[in-house]
Amino acid sequence: MFAILGTVEFDLITYFDGLEISYGADYAEHALIGRKPRLQHVGDKLDEIKIDLVFHASYCKPEAELLRLRKAIAAHEAMSFVLGNGDYKGRFVITDATATGRQTDKSGSMIALEAQLSLREYTGEDAKPRPLAIVSGSSPLPLQAQLNKLAVPGVVATIPAISPLSQAISMAKGALNTASQALTAVAAVRQLAKSDPVSALARLPGVSATVGGALPGLGAVAEQMGGLKNITVVASDAAQTVQRVMRVRGEMSSITQNMASANAGNLLSVLTSANGAIQRVDSEIRGATLPLARMTAAAVTRQVAG
Repeated sequence: MFAILGTVEFDLITYFDGLEISYGADYAEHALIGRKPRLQHVGDKLDEIKIDLVFHASYCKPEAELLRLRKAIAAHEAMSFVLGNGDYKGRFVITDATATGRQTDKSGSMIALEAQLSLREYTGEDAKPRPLAIVSGSSPLPLQAQLNKLAVPGVVATIPAISPLSQAISMAKGALNTASQALTAVAAVRQLAKSDPVSALARLPGVSATVGGALPGLGAVAEQMGGLKNITVVASDAAQTVQRVMRVRGEMSSITQNMASANAGNLLSVLTSANGAIQRVDSEIRGATLPLARMTAAAVTRQVAG
């Protein structure tokens, strides 16, 4: 799972143990004669995040990334924190950082570096809430009522405009997630065919429709990403994403065609042959994670104009 802090990209050591988020509220205690004290809410505490991360030479320069973090600490810089799925957590400052080298090459250059960071929420001088930078593919736009809860008194909150880059990122993640879920359904029918081929054959048309239904979205993503080719900051990552999305679309189209020829006699062999395509699609989806993460960083840190 990739995440981004400012423009620094990293991989969580584990999906759950590597990320700890704490929330809280402050209460003042008022003493009362002959009674227990009364609590009064005086405000919310700043959110705090602790992360265990690893920089690896396979996708970055560990020492350079660590240097960027050190510079951020020294500059007291507030940075946007975004998970690889596009979820924007807000702006944070680094309060503590420790690093441990785990692997070097024969010349002493760092190959793998583990670090532990403590982040604290930064609200700015006026404590004015910042609008969401992007919206993840699996999440709807925030409701107006939800935004109004965050608004400064006297200021009407509005739904933030979504840039073409953010739209493309959201579309890509949503389409790839849909493709992954569709192929999970294919794998489930394949497993069922081993023990109950009649039931599996009955479910096949619905599964085939699900796989076919993912194709238009993938095509739309390729078109949307193709429109980013003139934006220098993301052009390379957009082109790589388009290639991977089109390969996913090709594999899924092939699976749909093969399933259309399935019958009681060849059902299991047709579904078994789809297994290789499923693995290739999974590889392409995982390969798209890093370029999408880099584009997410560009969107969140406003490197690309809306």
